[in-house]
Amino acid sequence: METYTWYQQLIKPSWAPPSTVFGPVWTVLYIGIIISFGAVFVMAAQKKIVMMIALPFVLNLLFNFAFTPLQFGLKSNVLASMISSSSSGR
Repeated sequence: METYTWYQQLIKPSWAPPSTVFGPVWTVLYIGIIISFGAVFVMAAQKKIVMMIALPFVLNLLFNFAFTPLQFGLKSNVLASMISSSSSGR
């Protein structure tokens, strides 16, 4: 409950989605990430692509897994923003 209170107190833009949307959206996003991650690694294992092509997928997965503990565990918007920017390629 402490994390929920912390998040509710953040100054957010008017277009920020309600907190109830995050669970379903992240579930759909992770399903898409897992499917693409799996497809790339199957192709890499079958030598259809070089393993180096899989590296961005590995990094994206690591950054995505790191986001939630940084944002909500440590309550660090700065670290979460850095991870978010890294995983999106910006």
